[in-house]
Amino acid sequence: MTKIIGAPFPSFVFHSNRAVTVFKAALEPLGGREYQPQDRHIDLLYFDRYQGKRPPIDVSVGFTLIERQQTIPLDNKLHMANALIDAGMHYPRVYFIEEDVPNEPNTLWYIKDPVGTAGRGVCVVPREEIASKFEFGDIIQEAVQDLLLCDGKKFTLRIYALVYEGNVYLFQDGIVILHGAEYDSKSVDPKVQYDHAGYMERGAKVELTPFSDAPFYDETLANIKVSLGAIFESFREQLKRTGEKTYCLFGIDMLVRENSIPVLIEINDRPNLIHPNVVNARVNIPAIQAMYCVLNPDWRDYLPSDAKEFELIASLKN
Repeated sequence: MTKIIGAPFPSFVFHSNRAVTVFKAALEPLGGREYQPQDRHIDLLYFDRYQGKRPPIDVSVGFTLIERQQTIPLDNKLHMANALIDAGMHYPRVYFIEEDVPNEPNTLWYIKDPVGTAGRGVCVVPREEIASKFEFGDIIQEAVQDLLLCDGKKFTLRIYALVYEGNVYLFQDGIVILHGAEYDSKSVDPKVQYDHAGYMERGAKVELTPFSDAPFYDETLANIKVSLGAIFESFREQLKRTGEKTYCLFGIDMLVRENSIPVLIEINDRPNLIHPNVVNARVNIPAIQAMYCVLNPDWRDYLPSDAKEFELIASLKN
């Protein structure tokens, strides 16, 4: 497709039942319009069937999400941990029963519900308190303590990876989620270690900023490319044979160690895409635009010249 200056964009139809305002802000400038009941075709469908929701019927669909039975092994923390252990990835260490956890002094451990999200079903405890908090089915994950800090606080890094046609792409920006309290490696306070609640409120202590603004961006991004390639290789069997024109936009949460090496914490196959305005404008909206341009390369010419894109980092086809 040749871009003709001043010519109208070609049009396409999209439909999402998640982050509707973000999808509109991303795709309408590229010539997309929201699905209407009279439409018989949807070019891009992003539809989460959570709690039995159903997408429109009697319509043909172009690009649609990979079926969840193929992505749940990444989203479920227990299944994810097992796959990574089988692939020889043992950091942070993860255990499934309290008796297997090493009796190491001065260590902290997360106890997590494998299907919990947004900090629900999580606590952090010293080694000696695991037995009092652990319930069968939980996972026990080592708390990484040699962390790179920002303004003296712990941060979580959210990045986006796209899987399409057996390839894995990494978006060249992300979100730094800066915790609200000063970091203390021995603290079990949720606000120090993992609680991000209230970040959408005015004056919130938890701050979200674009990853590309961070002084550690270049080195950490280079390390993430290497790390994510190996991580997704662990899920080759789940992802190499997906349906035609199916995709998944994963939200991946990582910590960063003092040496700028990232550490995987969890993978979300239906991530939250609504954040404070500056993050929506500079990260989420460009990510959705860039995603559509991977799925349909004809639209790449319509991206802004300085737009960040998805970079191919791994192939799972062979």
